Amino acid sequence: CPAQSSLITFDDIITTTSISGIPVPSGYNRLNWQNVLVVNGVNYFTPNTGYTTGVVSPPYLVFNGYGNPMTITNMATSTFTINSFYSCAAWHDNTVLTMIGTRSGTV
Repeated sequence: CPAQSSLITFDDIITTTSISGIPVPSGYNRLNWQNVLVVNGVNYFTPNTGYTTGVVSPPYLVFNGYGNPMTITNMATSTFTINSFYSCAAWHDNTVLTMIGTRSGTV
């Protein structure tokens, strides 16, 4: 990772085999997380889902609860940069990922 950056893997949030999803706590890696759940994707036994495919750093991954939008904001008033990330669909093919960056409410 470049200077002043960190790799977020979510592997230090929980140590469980739960597949139901646990909310990512606000403040995790100095960010606020809304509607972001962490799940053990390795133990997600439902066939033909993207949860197993989405595991990049075993065993955990995050998803947006109930298909509703997730929001990630900086705890401070400063900006933050996403250098890269992995994304996949859990249940449906041909989905569209939309990312909107704002600063002080302006897109």
